[in-house]
Amino acid sequence: MRDIPTSPRIIEINRNRRARRLRLSVLILILLIIITYAASFFSSNKNVVIDKVEIRGTHIINEKDIEEETYKNISGKYLRLFARNNIFIYPHDDIYKNLLLKFPRIEKLSIGLDKLKTIKIDIVERVGSFLYCGVSIPENKEDVGENCYFINNDGYIFEKAPYFSGNIYFKYYMTLEGENVDPLGKQMIGVDKFHGISRFIDFVISIGLKPIYIVMDQDGTNYLYLNHDTNSTIPKIIFKNDADLETIQDNLSLSMKKKEFADEIHSKYNTLLYMDFRFKNKVLYKFQ
Repeated sequence: MRDIPTSPRIIEINRNRRARRLRLSVLILILLIIITYAASFFSSNKNVVIDKVEIRGTHIINEKDIEEETYKNISGKYLRLFARNNIFIYPHDDIYKNLLLKFPRIEKLSIGLDKLKTIKIDIVERVGSFLYCGVSIPENKEDVGENCYFINNDGYIFEKAPYFSGNIYFKYYMTLEGENVDPLGKQMIGVDKFHGISRFIDFVISIGLKPIYIVMDQDGTNYLYLNHDTNSTIPKIIFKNDADLETIQDNLSLSMKKKEFADEIHSKYNTLLYMDFRFKNKVLYKFQ
């Protein structure tokens, strides 16, 4: 088979064609880079970025916590190029998922843009999840759940509850103001204090523990009891009645971030006796 000679003109045409393709590819690449960086620059333009978060419907959940979590989700950039707080590409689904994960008290949640630059968050909190059941825990376990009253999200005792066995509802035990007072229609404790305790309970749930009831202000001390699978002990979290619960939450959160502490608590949870937060900047705990 003989080679067919190629004329110099055809060789030149092919060379020019390859050169044009190369120049076109380089040009397209340059245009893409320019467009990408232009889009990156535009994504941070003050006219198209979210600058406000509005929250409605919260009672127990702290609005500032919702706001901080939302801003955390829209901070930074995608691929280090495009602003996450841009109104066209903000991470709606991430915000939705993370809020539900971090705040178990949220029952319903909707997120959208209002007036273009504002994230509007509407929240419906779970209600009817608390009971007031008297001054102290009955000695007979069969009596737990008797003589209980429903409490709303502000700590107001509003209705006699039917008998509930088990731990369907979280229970409060404490002495109300006045002797032999009828609980119905009473404010159990101050609204702000009730909200603070409820937020702390939600936090305890979020780190994998299982609060079931609290006995309040026994000689200036509160006992938050935890559920586990054995019946030999009921572990508890102990703290002063006038304690700063946000500080306790921070201390417990920092402790749980230490792998050794977290592994020990979770692996030995069924033999845990107590965690004591009555001493400043210390977490004392004991197992059976």
